[in-house]
Amino acid sequence: MKKPTIIWDFDGTLLPNDPYDSEQSLLIFQMQQSSYKVPLHKKIAARGIIYADRKEWLPGKYFKWPYVRLLKSTPVHILDQVAEKLAKKISETDRSSVRELSRRGYDMLVISCGTADLSQRVLEFAGIGNCFSHIMANRFTIKNSRIQGMRYSILAPKDKLAAIEARHLCPEACIGIGDGYTDIPLLDSVKFPILIDRTGAKRRLAKTKGYHAIASIPELLSLLD
Repeated sequence: MKKPTIIWDFDGTLLPNDPYDSEQSLLIFQMQQSSYKVPLHKKIAARGIIYADRKEWLPGKYFKWPYVRLLKSTPVHILDQVAEKLAKKISETDRSSVRELSRRGYDMLVISCGTADLSQRVLEFAGIGNCFSHIMANRFTIKNSRIQGMRYSILAPKDKLAAIEARHLCPEACIGIGDGYTDIPLLDSVKFPILIDRTGAKRRLAKTKGYHAIASIPELLSLLD
């Protein structure tokens, strides 16, 4: 019998937010670069949208538009530098668990409202990139090895469902794994919704929604036995 497809979120799920997610971390790194002087107004703007994003005040395009504007003309090699640092946040036990799920025959993909260019690099630096058949998220447009803009495909939580349909997957036959509000439409639609709650702060959400709650990725191995 074919195993169900596992659909992962990225930030806060595969990559712990400790304390910043991948996009916030990229902005911070870019603003701290010593290779060129970043104008003060850009630093202030970056701090503002990072704070608002962490408070979940900037859904979808309201974060992405200033995020991309602040990153315009940034050298692409910075993505590798940031991703290598972020990959260290994924523990060896988490990496081993992802590899074990792949070994058991689960097809796994990432569907995220984040930046695919970062997600893919982080997973590759963590040594688990080949465990995922596809990464669906927003991608930078690049010219002359510099970021120029972004191709938007998953701006809102509901866009994750459209991404599933684009892959000709039936949500009722999938396992969904997420950590927060951007995952709710997906978790509400899949057969087996799993909420990763590393701190215990989302117990009420899991209980209200009827999600399976886990505190770490290794718990999946027993949950899916």
